[in-house]
This record gives sequence, C-alpha cells and structure tokens, in this order.
Amino acid sequence: MMDYWPPTEGKTMEQTSAPMFVLSTDGELHGVDTEGNRELVRRIYACVQACEGISTDELEMGVIAEMKRLLGQVVPLLQNRSAAAAEREAA
Repeated sequence: MMDYWPPTEGKTMEQTSAPMFVLSTDGELHGVDTEGNRELVRRIYACVQACEGISTDELEMGVIAEMKRLLGQVVPLLQNRSAAAAEREAA
C-alpha cells in the first residue's frame, strides 16, 4: 500500500496542508489556484512526461532510484574510459 504525504487521515480539508486541486487530462488546474499548487502541477507534468514507458508497478518498486544509483556508478567509468581514449589518440 502506498503512503500518502502529508498525512490527512482524520483531518478535515481545513486542517490539512495538502494541496486541494484537480489536474485535468489536458493539464488544466481546477481548484485552489496558488503558486504552490501551480508548481506542484508543473512537477507532476514533468514526472509524467519523464516516466513515459515505465509502468506504475515499476515506479512503485523504485526503478527510478535504482536507475539513478546505477548511472552514478556507470557514468564516471565511461568518463574515465573516454578520457583515457582521448589521451591515447593525442599521444
């Protein structure tokens, strides 16, 4: 089961700081129009676009964190390999 933040169980809408809006499938914001909600909508849109092709199950299992971890290991290796190849070509 997914954990939701901020916790809202047992609170009225007035007692929670949770954003109160609906985002349409066209990306339109309906509800409380605040700078914070607009920024959250922007973030949601960016996340949806970036995660195209990745299933919800994969997202919930942490595939993005795993990809970031692997890239953090692989990118330095590739950069070192590229630098070494450039040095060999220059020699």
